Amino acid sequence: MLAPGFDKRTITLTPCNKTAGLVNSADSLRGRVFQISLADCNNQSEANNWRKLKFVIDEIKGFDCYTNFHGMDITRDKACSMIKKWYSLIEAFVQAKTSDGYILRMFCIAFTKKTYKQVKATCYAKASHQKLIRKKMMEIMQSTVQKSTLKELVKTLIKEDIGKQIQKECSKIFPLQDNCMIRKVKILKKPKFDLTKLMELYKDKPEAEKSAPVNNEGNKLAE
Repeated sequence: MLAPGFDKRTITLTPCNKTAGLVNSADSLRGRVFQISLADCNNQSEANNWRKLKFVIDEIKGFDCYTNFHGMDITRDKACSMIKKWYSLIEAFVQAKTSDGYILRMFCIAFTKKTYKQVKATCYAKASHQKLIRKKMMEIMQSTVQKSTLKELVKTLIKEDIGKQIQKECSKIFPLQDNCMIRKVKILKKPKFDLTKLMELYKDKPEAEKSAPVNNEGNKLAE
């Protein structure tokens, strides 16, 4: 099973029944959805093992299943570990269309934090502050989705860039913790399947393969 845009190209294996008579094995695989941790897709990403990615098989060639991004989520224990007493939890969601025609629903989560040298035990945000923060969250998410393709958006999501931007902008309204993040992404509607576009995602080699030829050349020069 192959996934585009990650350090590891082959992320997992999947079983299927052999082709028998009129029942084709490729038909049983096409449309199959996988859920896998980000730590299994990238090198040195053990710290992000709470991030779950979904891939759907779009094309089968021989023993290779070519997948595309299908959604993103976080594990339950990560979500539970972030929620604490005496803080306000602020959530917002937005529905937007990427520049290459995918309609997504994106969910964001943020938590208030105490100010420097605060004595008061609680740090609840006023409803008016929460409303402004939600509005700003939705603006940032909407603009990011609309100006990028699905491939660019996946890279942005993995780097947590949107969460950092939200934290930076919304902290002007009320202090927020550093763990602002995109909690979940759902793909609601896809454009018509185009094999050439799918194969374009697999043009760039994964990081592991990129570094290998350089080493070989270096060895040749040393000889």
